[in-house]
Amino acid sequence: MIAPFSDDGPRMSCLMVTANRRKLAERSINCFLSQQYPNREMVIVDDGEEDYAPILAAIPAERLIHHRLVKDPQRTLGDLRNLSLDIARGTLLAQWDDDDWFDPERLSRQYSALGDKAACWTAATLVHLDDPEWLERPYIGHISGGAPSTILHVRDDSMRYPSERKGEDSTYRDAWIKRGVATMGREWSALLIRCYHGSNTWERDHFARRVALRPQDIVEWNIRKLFGTTDRYSQFRLTPRQQASFDAFYAQSRALGIF
Repeated sequence: MIAPFSDDGPRMSCLMVTANRRKLAERSINCFLSQQYPNREMVIVDDGEEDYAPILAAIPAERLIHHRLVKDPQRTLGDLRNLSLDIARGTLLAQWDDDDWFDPERLSRQYSALGDKAACWTAATLVHLDDPEWLERPYIGHISGGAPSTILHVRDDSMRYPSERKGEDSTYRDAWIKRGVATMGREWSALLIRCYHGSNTWERDHFARRVALRPQDIVEWNIRKLFGTTDRYSQFRLTPRQQASFDAFYAQSRALGIF
């Protein structure tokens, strides 16, 4: 479903860096199209060989920047993210990874939470592992310092990602703290689903250990594993809102043949 576009409110640029992930990117682009926030644009930095034109056709031309470039092994993910910052036209910028799933309310809810702060992100996200044992068992995954993939921030051309191949978004997130940030609690983890699919920047353990990251979760998880009661683990208990997000993600992923 394509939600209406308009110029109401400040322009939000959704920044995607991608290469040869057409099927995953299609899901992410569909999420952009369904966003309830009207004044939005999609900014794509693409150094792959796959043709994305068919999956971009539904985006109005004035709402799309698709910047293609030849892959350079010396260019890092941080460098590509900085390029997306440079070519975006919005006054607000949102990280929009090509392999994540976004609830239709992500932009509108974060815009409300941002208020007069410089940046906003969530304390946790939902996490999904493309693995037979975990395929229908999402969990609430906390990230120390907050989820960098959910960052929404004001435009500030002095703020740059470090030239790193991984972990660049965590460093970038931390740089915003001194500017003043709003952190949305775990109840907003339904706004984004981080997905392990086997070709991520990070290895599987990076995602799997989010099942029990906080001290209280580690204790509960280990006790439940000892007594065989992991099915009742607190991080598996989704609210109706979180379950609705997961159900939509699961249906879209199945329809696209992602898993």
